[in-house]
Amino acid sequence: MTRLEEQKQAVSQALQDQDQRISAIETQIVTVATSQKNVEEQLQQVKDQVKEMIREELREFSAGELSLTAAASDLPDRHSGVVAKPYPYNEKTS
Repeated sequence: MTRLEEQKQAVSQALQDQDQRISAIETQIVTVATSQKNVEEQLQQVKDQVKEMIREELREFSAGELSLTAAASDLPDRHSGVVAKPYPYNEKTS
């Protein structure tokens, strides 16, 4: 084998090695991109779940407020019968 053939063979082997490295890197990139997409989808699902939980809590809170408001109109005002009395020590009203 001549020196030129050895060099051609070495260059050919180096190119094959580079091609394999490039293929491995491409595979890693696809894997990372797929993982990122999965994580983003999971994150969106969590965001949606949290939003729905907050909406549900707000609905329950609003319903509770409505029932409290409705019930409050049936109850007497606890302050309506209160008359300020003077403090015994300085005649100021409470």
